[in-house]
Amino acid sequence: MTHEAPAHLPVWPGFGLIVGAHCLGAMNLLAVLASSPLIAAELGLSAVEIGLIASVYSAALGALSIPSGRLADAIGVRAALFLAAVVMASGVMVIAFGYSLAALLGGMALCGAGYSLVNPAAGRAVLLWYPPGLRGTLMGIKQTGVPLGAAFGTGSAILAPVLGWQGVIGALAVLTALCGFLFLMLPRDDTTRSLPRMTLREEFAAIGRLFRDPVLGRNNLASGLTNGGQFILWAYLIEFLRMGAGFGLPLANACLSILHVASIGGRVFWGWLSDRALGGDSRAALLFLSGIALLGFAAMALVIPGNALFLAPLLALVLGATICSAVGVQMALTLQSARSGQAGGAIGYNMLATNSGGAIAPPAFGLLLEWTGSFVLAWLLVGAIVALAFGVLWTDRRKGPAR
Repeated sequence: MTHEAPAHLPVWPGFGLIVGAHCLGAMNLLAVLASSPLIAAELGLSAVEIGLIASVYSAALGALSIPSGRLADAIGVRAALFLAAVVMASGVMVIAFGYSLAALLGGMALCGAGYSLVNPAAGRAVLLWYPPGLRGTLMGIKQTGVPLGAAFGTGSAILAPVLGWQGVIGALAVLTALCGFLFLMLPRDDTTRSLPRMTLREEFAAIGRLFRDPVLGRNNLASGLTNGGQFILWAYLIEFLRMGAGFGLPLANACLSILHVASIGGRVFWGWLSDRALGGDSRAALLFLSGIALLGFAAMALVIPGNALFLAPLLALVLGATICSAVGVQMALTLQSARSGQAGGAIGYNMLATNSGGAIAPPAFGLLLEWTGSFVLAWLLVGAIVALAFGVLWTDRRKGPAR
């Protein structure tokens, strides 16, 4: 196919494929995690070994974020998404037929490596193919693919006791590969032809320029801090509600579901607000978002069994719609802040910072819990982290979009 990229790509089916690309990474990861009891029983894995699944995925995703961003800039949207799907499908197939811990972790590393291409390629697509007045909204909408893919992957694991976990995961590998061929329907990204071919030394120099950009550095510090808050909620909300609020597991799970559903709506809302009410200023949207989240985390310290039935679902809604919805707006801000020709690399830099926050924050939170034996101080310190993110974003505030 040799389609020329239109000035503005139709929202459907083109943008639907961009959202679908985000579904794939979460779908495959969550299918494996949801099948982990069966995998552990068959392979004789410990709880620590099962915990390594998400760690290896995140490590590969974070480590390859910047090189993948540079690669997306070099080969274009269509080729990058096709390659991402092929690598992810290969990783899931290794898991399905490997029958060992090494195969499981190696396959997860491949899945993380493949997904590292998706965000920079999808961000580049929004930048190239859609008008500026829609970019914040579309960046938020494309990120809804993550919770949607997570829901699909978790749901598919229901069939694992019937079909076997290998059958379910193998079927998802085939589905991922088929999606890769659908990505070839996207237009050719001919802007890559105008980019100069760089030597390895020049590539490292370009990456160095990203790290020396002070605005990108502050943006990404804020991204890492806010994403750390999101991962803490994912990891500890249920345990907090069981221990600190006296909830049973069904009610605690219901609050976690509220958090995820709210994040779908929040990802769309903040992008829309940035485009329609804030003149395209994603930084302003993030300031509003983090300010509300700061109050939400402070209120988490007030949850006790006497008020939890009202307060816990409300805070799950608030935090889901704020701290768990920040990624799309953060990427929109990254695109606004990136210099010409560095969109993919800048998003890769953002992904590195974001995944670093997600990897560091949960164990740090758990260590604090062990030291204090109480969630109250832990939630207040998470609020302080979000306050720091607010302060970093405030440093570069503008009346309009970032530079």
